[in-house]
Amino acid sequence: MDLHNLPKLTRASSYIDIMKTEIYPSNKKHYNELIKFGKKIIEICKKEKINPIIYGSYMLFHFTQDPSLKVKDLDFYINEEDFPKLIESLNKNKIKHKYSKKYHTLQVFKENLKIEFDSIDFWNNRPINPISLNLGNKKIKALDIKSLKYIYKKASLKSKDDPLKNLKKYKSLNKIQ
Repeated sequence: MDLHNLPKLTRASSYIDIMKTEIYPSNKKHYNELIKFGKKIIEICKKEKINPIIYGSYMLFHFTQDPSLKVKDLDFYINEEDFPKLIESLNKNKIKHKYSKKYHTLQVFKENLKIEFDSIDFWNNRPINPISLNLGNKKIKALDIKSLKYIYKKASLKSKDDPLKNLKKYKSLNKIQ
């Protein structure tokens, strides 16, 4: 076959740009709504000079690019001392939330969407090397893959909340690096 005599493509839509192919988790609609809500909450954090670090299933999906995964919520670490500022701002903006002093966690809700803020001071006793990424065009800090692996491995060994599911997540991350 002579590749020099192929017909010329005349329309831009005739080209396939594989670099722009977007991969979504299996719950794409929910995921898109969650990102939209997440951007709003990140803006509130930024105004309060709170620097959240995203981790959990969003980062699992980010690293694995596995379209069979579901991202049901967004998980962030923040400093323990930032909870009162964030709660006050959520109250001002009339955003539904639930704080657990016992578990050092703040859950933020909008209809069927949930964002969870966990105290990094309480829940993470290891140094981390956050990376930067975009969450729907909002630049944020994110947990690096090594730290995420540690979290899922620890959860698979100690958590009473579905340890086998956490082990599966740990193993999927181990396939990457």
